[in-house]
Amino acid sequence: MKASDLRPIQARSGATLQASALGLGAAALGGMYEPVTDAAALEVLEAAWGLGLRFVDTAPYYGYTRSERRVGSFLAGKPRAQFTLSTKAGRLMRPDASVAPGDDGWADPLPFRPHYDYSEEGILRSF
Repeated sequence: MKASDLRPIQARSGATLQASALGLGAAALGGMYEPVTDAAALEVLEAAWGLGLRFVDTAPYYGYTRSERRVGSFLAGKPRAQFTLSTKAGRLMRPDASVAPGDDGWADPLPFRPHYDYSEEGILRSF
């Protein structure tokens, strides 16, 4: 198996996605326990892409939106058909200026705080 080998993922809708056999979990890019610079995050994303990883998992919760912003900025320049992105739903981020380094384990979180809403409306808002 090569990390870049594509694997099908069958959705309930009948659609089939393609994802690389290995993916990149982007929690660390949000600054989990240790701060990560924009340059270091970009270096990781470029290295993963260069190795053929085309599946990235992120979430608004990671760094209180920092990971999703970094991953999104990187993938914005890539052909959409060439990657699969997963995220989470139900943790809506609300602006909060009181957020401090270390909150929930994030070394340098952005000024948002999670609000949990797993209702149908909350899931759709996440989407």
